[in-house]
Amino acid sequence: MRRSHLFIAISIFVTIATLLGIFTRTNAIQAAGSLTGSDIAEIQQLYARYNQGLDFRDQDLLLSIFADDAIYTTGSGEAHSGKEAIKKWAEPLLNAGPTVLTHNNTSIVITPTADGAKGRGYWMLFNVEQQPPQPLMTGYYEDTFTKTSQGWRIKTRGSVRGWSQ
Repeated sequence: MRRSHLFIAISIFVTIATLLGIFTRTNAIQAAGSLTGSDIAEIQQLYARYNQGLDFRDQDLLLSIFADDAIYTTGSGEAHSGKEAIKKWAEPLLNAGPTVLTHNNTSIVITPTADGAKGRGYWMLFNVEQQPPQPLMTGYYEDTFTKTSQGWRIKTRGSVRGWSQ
């Protein structure tokens, strides 16, 4: 009889502990927010629109991915705050003549946060004038995203060249 009471007490304790763990994990996930498949697809399009905005010299497309108060930090560490500053940074790139470079992204990971989302993706820059195309530079982006009335936009973008050892 004592063993059955002990077994029941232990079973109740384990059940309560398990339920508390599930409840705590669910609350943590909800606090971080959640993303739908549509959210993730829209955010991934920001990476492609950035690349094509630069490669096809399309200023409107390039600027459309950024929130009005976005901050873009280049691989050399220069920070550009707001769309006007980003536009000024991009103008020499957009007016550089025929496109011989292509930007490519891979391995994009998007994670929900309490106030939007964050993402990281590898980038590669290729010279396509040479045959075969030659890789020029690689690195990754560290991004944060915010949902605006126009859809998802980049709030911050940090471009990191290569990898620190």
